[in-house]
Amino acid sequence: MLLLFGSSLVKTSSAEEKAPVFESDIQPIFSARCGKCHWEKVRKGGLDLSRIEGLHKGGESGESSLAETVDESMLWIMIDGGGMPPEDAPQLTKDELALIRKWLETGARAEKPVQLEEEQINQHDVLPIVLLRCTTCHGAQLKRGGLDLRTPASMQKGGEHGPAFVAGKPAESLMIQRIESQACPPRDQLLKFFVRRPPQSEVDVLKQWITAGAPVADIAPDVASDKPDPLVTEEDREHWAFQPPQAPQGVKSIDELILKELKKNELTFSPEADRDTLIRRAYVDLIGMPPPVEEWKYWRSSDDPHWYPTMIDQLLASPHYGERWGRYWLDVAGYADSEGGVSSDPLRAVAWKYRDYVIDAFNKDKPYNRFLLEQIAGDELIDYQQTPKVTREMVDNLVATGFLRMGIDQTGSRTMNFVPERLGVIDDAINVMGSGVMGLTLECARCHSHKYDPIPHRDYYRFKAVFQGALDEHDWLTFKNRSLEVGTAEQKQRVKQTNPVLSKQLKQLASRHKQAVADLQLELLRQHYPQQSEEDRQKTLRALKIADNTRTQEQRILVEKLRTAELMPEAAWNDDVQAAKQRLKDIEQETSRVQAQMEPPLTIRALWDRGRPSPTYILRRGEHDQPGELVGPGVPAALDPDGTPFDVKPPFPNGTPKTGRRLALAKWLTRDDHPLTARVMVNRIWYHHFGTGLVKSLENFGVKGDRPSHPELLDWLAVRFVEEGWSIKDLHRQIMNSQTYRQSSHITPEIQQHDPQNRLLSHFPLRRMNAEALRDSLLFISGKLDESAGGPPDSVSVDQNGLVSANATADGGWRRSIYLQYRRTQIPTMLDTFDYPEMGPNCVTRSVSTVSPQSLMLMNNERVRDLAVAFADRVQKILAKQNDETREARVKLVYEMALCRPPSKTEQELGVQTLKELETSWNDNSQAALETYCHTILNSAAFLYID
Repeated sequence: MLLLFGSSLVKTSSAEEKAPVFESDIQPIFSARCGKCHWEKVRKGGLDLSRIEGLHKGGESGESSLAETVDESMLWIMIDGGGMPPEDAPQLTKDELALIRKWLETGARAEKPVQLEEEQINQHDVLPIVLLRCTTCHGAQLKRGGLDLRTPASMQKGGEHGPAFVAGKPAESLMIQRIESQACPPRDQLLKFFVRRPPQSEVDVLKQWITAGAPVADIAPDVASDKPDPLVTEEDREHWAFQPPQAPQGVKSIDELILKELKKNELTFSPEADRDTLIRRAYVDLIGMPPPVEEWKYWRSSDDPHWYPTMIDQLLASPHYGERWGRYWLDVAGYADSEGGVSSDPLRAVAWKYRDYVIDAFNKDKPYNRFLLEQIAGDELIDYQQTPKVTREMVDNLVATGFLRMGIDQTGSRTMNFVPERLGVIDDAINVMGSGVMGLTLECARCHSHKYDPIPHRDYYRFKAVFQGALDEHDWLTFKNRSLEVGTAEQKQRVKQTNPVLSKQLKQLASRHKQAVADLQLELLRQHYPQQSEEDRQKTLRALKIADNTRTQEQRILVEKLRTAELMPEAAWNDDVQAAKQRLKDIEQETSRVQAQMEPPLTIRALWDRGRPSPTYILRRGEHDQPGELVGPGVPAALDPDGTPFDVKPPFPNGTPKTGRRLALAKWLTRDDHPLTARVMVNRIWYHHFGTGLVKSLENFGVKGDRPSHPELLDWLAVRFVEEGWSIKDLHRQIMNSQTYRQSSHITPEIQQHDPQNRLLSHFPLRRMNAEALRDSLLFISGKLDESAGGPPDSVSVDQNGLVSANATADGGWRRSIYLQYRRTQIPTMLDTFDYPEMGPNCVTRSVSTVSPQSLMLMNNERVRDLAVAFADRVQKILAKQNDETREARVKLVYEMALCRPPSKTEQELGVQTLKELETSWNDNSQAALETYCHTILNSAAFLYID
């Protein structure tokens, strides 16, 4: 027991002046102003102000609230302008502040001596150090010298040279000897194994533990139990989003609840949009492209009273539906075909399997609860390692876990695979779960308790412990062993029969490609520097093989000359350079053709539990080398009734070792009464239909997030979503068949006055096509869309001006945007210009900008111009078959194909007149005039905007 006296902190300012005392002067102030959050039973931030001992102990940071001087005291810092008490609570008066300051200045006295329990050192003071510094070589994956340092027992057991320590004798302990002699970690292998030498402070802790006899305390991880939680109160749980959804009684439709709010504001629904508008709106909304003219004509002329719901059902059954709506989920997952984090931005060879899984899941209307279950814990659903036959379901389950492997991951580099970088990858996975699935900003609790939401610092690390069996910063998998080789018997047979021969061809093509690149570089040098010697040109090629930071001055100059030559415009190339470039293109096309014939490899970019998680410690202030309390797996306590344990069971007790932690999380998330899961997904679907969610802050349903515009509707939809089997397609039907969705987008003066932001949904919002819908629609209308689905992504190329373009398929077309390679450093320029999502680590809400480069892109881009020419060719061919090549027919068909409606009388007359003038400008070249007219229509707001 350690006794402290208040007067020992600082000298009193006056011996005669009566100094304030904690119990009589300060404690009543804390009780009145701070007791709600920092008292005996409620200890927000781990801080207890009911006792003087609590002040000395401090909060979750581990730092005492008292200090040698007033200005260094954390207590004073927080109450004197630090935001405590919070704004919505009664504030300290000037007299109270003055009294507290005087108390601190006079030594923070108490009537009784402060009795602090002196903490005894134990294994949990040592294990975080050993895990951080030693287990890379002496742990789960590698046991050099036969030594495993992960537990006190394995340390005592030792390795080839005996026990790692001698209890009570640090000087005689091998681990201390090796560390102090700098033999461990080996100086020449620090970067290889991504460890740093322990500072003296950590060595001292190891010595203290051994000196004390290497005590092992029986300390259980901090997990939720049936006891009251002092860090989260019942009042915290009263936030609307933390309560299970409650559907209003007697409500039968979306329109009832929308109309209820409209009437309160002296409004009603806008008239229903015309049939042409509804057709185009539904097609672009559900499949991301306008209808073919034949389908548009069918639906607009149908006399079936149920034509509209029938059309919706047919669109939901289209394979293009999954390509459209699967893309939105890939935003949530942070999907990318490259790792990011480093300048080389290495590609992810088989990330596309997860993309195809998502598209297939949406097309099959996989229930959302099952969809989540597979993505969060697919490896813990079926024991694929102990089965006589691998099934397609097992493979899909593993592919689905790629959901948590899509964030930026620089840990494959040679210099950025230390524990802090690994923790960054884990934090991104937690961020994706929090923002995308739960609608919470969990990452805000990584360094301290959440400032606004009742998410303690502890709960972040409990949540991290859920993933520890698969994402363990102390047992990290390299890029070489971070994937699985799993497939059905049929898949394995196809790969065995097909790929060996094609692999040989690809190896030969790779060699030829390497030579063709060198040949092109030499030709560029010969043209640009005709006086340069051949020897210097060869030296340049050799210099390219050397890392740029290790090149000599001469090599740097030679490489710089090559880079300058590569900037030469293609129009200036001589015949030799053009020939070399063509040879390179031919080899690249041949490579693409051979790759297309390859069977997909068995490799899966998966996340799997290895059944051996390291202990999880709270990291104070989020610092990797500042461990705190030991915690076990858990979920945010505010989302469960007080005293609710988090139930975790290994899924295969007699099979492959697994912790079952992520499976427990997935089951918890997909409970029918979970307060967030259904609400967040329903809100996301609504957002993509209307451009704004019922809760505008899609990623934040917390205290500082936006309140729902229609809370009853959100809950009614969420409850119905669950009751209807978590069917996303049924949710689409419910929304799109409503009068709310079918309204016109026309704005009246009454709407402008009473609903200027359209939060009441008094009309349908006017929305521009997003990046993918725009590009895909251009391809579709021009007849250049290759509708083949799935498989490896289509490559992109970067020209001399930095313009990133998709490469055409073997048939000369282009596939849908979802099948383009998404390399973080090479996003296709057209998509990027129109607000293609940037993953950081994911994209929950897409930005919508209106900037001049968008107009310039459509007006001047060569690819767009080529598509306009192809569009004109289609129009001409169709009219030629109909024997009607008049200007009137041209204008009419262009409108029908691009805008899904006939032109008005004014538009028809203006179009005909425009074609006449263009023909004159083009010297009576009617085809060139049509091409220009088509290009103009593709640049119009009528084409860009959905309605």
